[in-house]
Amino acid sequence: MQKIGLVLFLAAFMATGARAQGVQRILYLAAHPDDENTRLIAHWSRAEGREVAYLSLTRGEGGQNLVGPELGPALGALREAELREARKIDGAKQFFTSAPDFGYSKSAEEAFEVWDREALLGELFRLAAEFRPDVLVTRFPPDSRAGHGHHTASAILAMDLFARLQRDRMCNGDWAPKALYWNTSSWWIKEAEALPKSDSLVTLSVGGYHEGLQKSVLQIGTEARSMHKSQGFGSENDHGFRSELLKLLAGTPVDWTAPPAANRAYQPWREVRASRPWFTDRDSLPLVRTEILVNESPNPIVWEGQSLAKGERLEREASELEPAEYVSGDRVKGELRRPLLQADPLSVLVSPSGLIATKTARYTLKVVFARWALAKDFEAEVRVPKGWTLHSPKRLKWTALPGSDPTASFEVVIEAGPNSVDGFLEFWSGGQAVRSVVKLRYDHIPQSEVWVDGSVPLRFVPMNLPDAEVGVIEGAGDDAAMALEQLGFRVKRLDPITMAASDLDGLIAVVTGVRAYNSTLGMDRANALLEPWISKGGRLVMQYATASKDRTADQMGPIPFELGRKRVTVEGTAPRILQPEHPLWNSPNALNSSDFDGWVQERGLYFAERWPAEFVPIISWSDPGEPPAEGALITAQYGQGSVTYCALSLFRQWREGVPGSYRILANLVAHDL
Repeated sequence: MQKIGLVLFLAAFMATGARAQGVQRILYLAAHPDDENTRLIAHWSRAEGREVAYLSLTRGEGGQNLVGPELGPALGALREAELREARKIDGAKQFFTSAPDFGYSKSAEEAFEVWDREALLGELFRLAAEFRPDVLVTRFPPDSRAGHGHHTASAILAMDLFARLQRDRMCNGDWAPKALYWNTSSWWIKEAEALPKSDSLVTLSVGGYHEGLQKSVLQIGTEARSMHKSQGFGSENDHGFRSELLKLLAGTPVDWTAPPAANRAYQPWREVRASRPWFTDRDSLPLVRTEILVNESPNPIVWEGQSLAKGERLEREASELEPAEYVSGDRVKGELRRPLLQADPLSVLVSPSGLIATKTARYTLKVVFARWALAKDFEAEVRVPKGWTLHSPKRLKWTALPGSDPTASFEVVIEAGPNSVDGFLEFWSGGQAVRSVVKLRYDHIPQSEVWVDGSVPLRFVPMNLPDAEVGVIEGAGDDAAMALEQLGFRVKRLDPITMAASDLDGLIAVVTGVRAYNSTLGMDRANALLEPWISKGGRLVMQYATASKDRTADQMGPIPFELGRKRVTVEGTAPRILQPEHPLWNSPNALNSSDFDGWVQERGLYFAERWPAEFVPIISWSDPGEPPAEGALITAQYGQGSVTYCALSLFRQWREGVPGSYRILANLVAHDL
């Protein structure tokens, strides 16, 4: 808090008697992909010709995903790609820091327990010193009004950065930004647009028509924001003019008058192309990088000492340090570009992606290796943890013939014993663990790959479960079906639009996926079919949905209840068991507090807020300093069956192989059988 006071003092001191200066280069700073104000960025960049950059502290890997199954690092890569596509539309540059997105946090203090504040400030200082903005702009206020600990922390870091740049301006050739502004709105300051304007509170009118792009500037901003498809930010295009507010936080007021149109020097079309989309350290053929320059101006130009006549094209070898793209053509989609990436020689894909052994027995896993290197011979060693027995070859070898299938398939057979230790199935080649690859294949971003840990969790979690079938209505990319199959249940996938009442025959339970009631069409129809099935003994288990307007049903299940926004973000928070004798807590597994050990990122989110007396809350917990919340797991009898709302973040735990998350799932679908 002393640093904030220092910056505010600096702001008051520098604002006295200052003459407003013009602005050409702007650094906009916030916490996540999708936090930026694309409408304002597009206006500054496209309509007024200023140089703008958005600096996102994180890549958003701690969020959810509405378009696919990617979570964690793969989601971070997806959201980074969405940001870069947004910048292509609104014309700004894009920067990042190394700050991890570890999910929702409730205060800046919690954020800085994970983020190294001084290290991040050092990264910001170097980025700012290279970009040299005239003005810093933060999206959020440096206090609790920001609504998310990461948001508050981003504003605090912006203030830290401004103060550091002023203090060390001589280290940057007597340069420092003139001002730090907060891009505020009536969301944070009630009736903000009606407040009298002054040097410290400026209203900008943004919008108008861009002749060159033949689009409304607001339309450009909306199209850029709609690139955040994984977060559900697509919307109708905006047109006309809107007001944006800038509140001075530090420094001297600046003149926001649009700069005059400059007689810009023509620059050639320039790109660096790669001869293939990836390379490895085992390639037998070299990768070729080619720099291509085309003078599209009406006059001769000189580019980096090279004279180019009108229309002249120059191709030359590019440096290995140059970012490059692989360019290809598709007869339907046209030109396709993707970034050149470094790949591992091998990747591995294991099905299932984790093994929860509920009894001592042999288990068969299907293993597919893919070769990414231009090489011939491959070998991988299979490693299992202590107490697990490998009944298939320890070394897997194959030769890749020219033009042959780039994949090689094997079966790995392992046996769980009574003394099996929790660990990982691993594959090693060339002295390194073989990783898995997540292929990002979406139409709104370039194709790319993300390399992630290729080890497979092996857990021995003894359970006595029935031989039964469970229905799943999929939501926004969670792994409920996979987790149920891991437990040995047969899984029937149900489509709300086409399912019939007979599809429910023989099912002991139906599980709805994460956000199914927000994203899966036909849930009203599913409710109508589920209601009589539940009353005759079925179990409906609903994973969390958001308290938003994008519902696909009037209510969740046959008993109405209201969702809120409460969540528990400290993953080590101990639960208090409210109904220790309830069947859901005791069968088929006797659950206890150890089932919440080893959880990642959070306990739960979007808890139920209000519910009728039929529902019984099973657990209660809260983050430090907050009152207890009881809406994370509520259940009610309905005829001979039951209805349960589960806001626990089980979907994150299943992927990590957390044993307790599987024991809880077994109880949700098979209690009291």
